[in-house]
Amino acid sequence: MATAGKVITCKAAVAYEPSKALVIEDVQVAPPQAGEVRIKILFSALCHTDAYTWSGKDPEGLFPCILGHEAAGIVESVGEGVTEVQPGDHVIPCYQAECKECKICKSGKTNLCGKVRIATGAGIMMNDRKS
Repeated sequence: MATAGKVITCKAAVAYEPSKALVIEDVQVAPPQAGEVRIKILFSALCHTDAYTWSGKDPEGLFPCILGHEAAGIVESVGEGVTEVQPGDHVIPCYQAECKECKICKSGKTNLCGKVRIATGAGIMMNDRKS
């Protein structure tokens, strides 16, 4: 795609404070880094987790935030080392990443990987976490 490797500008509904109106604005999205995928979101929804975060009652809720992690879209570009999807694939992204190595990930029954949960709760990608 023409945008692969470039910063793109997207519309987002941003929550700046708990229980306050969302603000529709442009956000910059960097190209995917190693192990990351950038998806053109076509459909999105707010679920109970989003509502809980937006309410301000979620102890892991960070502001500002972009809600609507339940989504569907098309892979726009992939970072180095990504082999499971390619540009043009239709995907349903998952809020919680998987390490694919721990007992929970190997069970095939959940997406609640304990290894990456600490990064997700901090609002960062596992690759960004400093050891």
